[in-house]
Amino acid sequence: MRSFQRASAWLATFVIGLPALGLVAVIVALRGRSWVLFSVPYLVLFVLAYLAGLILLALLRFRPDWLRALVAAVAVYAIASVTPLVDTMTHYPYHVVRCGGLPVVASGFAAGMSYNVPGDEDYAVTPFDETFFCTEKEAKTADYHHYDF
Repeated sequence: MRSFQRASAWLATFVIGLPALGLVAVIVALRGRSWVLFSVPYLVLFVLAYLAGLILLALLRFRPDWLRALVAAVAVYAIASVTPLVDTMTHYPYHVVRCGGLPVVASGFAAGMSYNVPGDEDYAVTPFDETFFCTEKEAKTADYHHYDF
């Protein structure tokens, strides 16, 4: 039982603690704009990943505990990256690195074909977003239009 508790603490570090640091960096990059809309879905995703990871952690039986937790975290992240309505949110960090900053977030939901740029008040990543662009020009070239209220 003590081994599972240590492994679950490591799991929490891998699927909540480390990603939360990235979320804090994004909130700082948003410079005070609508961070609640952006961060709440991610916090829910982190908690769900942790709970799913606990199930995997209970099935894995090897040492050291940190390695067992790391294997469970990688498995949960791999599963989340192909899960509908979650995959966009799990791919977002890749695009932040690829673009060297916050990407343009585009959605074709309900044939909307619109995008938001990091400077927009309602900039966020939702399960209905599907495409990321590094520049606004790329989004326009792909026949998306800037979302205006």
